[in-house]
Amino acid sequence: MLHKRTFLLVLTALLLATPFVFAGGDGEEAEGDDVITLTALGYVDLTNEITTTNWEELLAGWEEAQPNIKIEWEYLFGEPYHNKLQSMAVAGQLPDLVFLWPGKRTGDVTGSGLVKDISSYVSPVADQFAPAAIAPQGANGEFYELPEQVTATHVMFTNNRLLDELGLDFPETLAELLAQGDVIRDAGYIPIAMDNKDGWQMQSCFLSALVARTGGREWLDAARVGDASFTDDEFVDALTVIKTLFDADMFSPGINQADYGEALNAFAAEEAVYLIDGGWRTNELIKLMAEDAHEYVSYEVFPALPNEGGLPGATALVAGTGYGMNANLTGAKADAAWEWIYFFAGPEGSAIKATQGWLPAVKMDLPDTISPMLVQLSEFVNNVPAGYVIDAVMDGEGMGVLHPAIQEMMFGSITPVEAAARYEEWVAANDSSR
Repeated sequence: MLHKRTFLLVLTALLLATPFVFAGGDGEEAEGDDVITLTALGYVDLTNEITTTNWEELLAGWEEAQPNIKIEWEYLFGEPYHNKLQSMAVAGQLPDLVFLWPGKRTGDVTGSGLVKDISSYVSPVADQFAPAAIAPQGANGEFYELPEQVTATHVMFTNNRLLDELGLDFPETLAELLAQGDVIRDAGYIPIAMDNKDGWQMQSCFLSALVARTGGREWLDAARVGDASFTDDEFVDALTVIKTLFDADMFSPGINQADYGEALNAFAAEEAVYLIDGGWRTNELIKLMAEDAHEYVSYEVFPALPNEGGLPGATALVAGTGYGMNANLTGAKADAAWEWIYFFAGPEGSAIKATQGWLPAVKMDLPDTISPMLVQLSEFVNNVPAGYVIDAVMDGEGMGVLHPAIQEMMFGSITPVEAAARYEEWVAANDSSR
């Protein structure tokens, strides 16, 4: 295995030129007649040392388990991944394996007929998974990917040591949180660490939970089909919370120019009292923070809003991401692709990822040595009420309207009402649910 530092230097150099391609296996074994080779588009942040180390460990487990199935990888992350996936789908040239979302984030791809319905593979192992993970993904019960986890996209990670240092308690209301701002900033800390350069963070990790509070699932179901509108108070009020926090300097400085990961690093370095991000950040926090910090970081939801007509105290929850296969695969190649899909999300891959701080979708005993933070995440996902994640139930193309509208609203170029109207106009004219 490459030394971590050398591995990262190689990856960085390659990323500057082209998407990184990694072939499964050590490259020394000659390919025989019984070896099946698959191509894959993977969603991996190769600029993150923890991510690359964890991924190497997972691939090592796969190669040991399936030495006769070789995977040729191309890796992308964030919007470049989605752009590439869209381009490949339009060209009708998907690789054998693709990383997918269970809802509309990649719904135009899964609904295009280019991704195979793997329900016949999923059915025999369905009882191994949490019920939320195996909800059908297509109108007729289709499965396009096997989720690796059930994901809370909104967690308000809280550093209780800093709260004690500042003489503060976790706020019960938005007003109480705003009142903490001066105390936190005067002490040299960031009130709420967030980064939003890509735009999806504010929508997925915060706005979705706010809409769950103001409107709940019932309202968003109505808005999706046109029986309600995104210009309604439920949506405008949620956007207004974001604008209010931004105007009060509660977020990280330069939030809309900050790359994803800057806020996480600030919180891990104990430069911020709160971090708003997804539960998937747990494994990185476990490795970045001192071990004693695992005892005083707690998992909370955003404080109560003035008008909560939806689900009080809610987060936003979605069945997790996973791999699916090209619809053209049949026979031995399809079976080989399923072996990776099931390894990644099933007991073998999940056992590896559990040691890395992941909360798997497959039912399994968590290691006795896991961090208290992973125990908290499990309790959080299982006990906190949850609404929809907006980009899981609305067409992904519309995020290209909503995300910049939120950023413009934060900067003051448009109002929350105008941001809501801009998104509603797009949805009314284009979203497939309408």
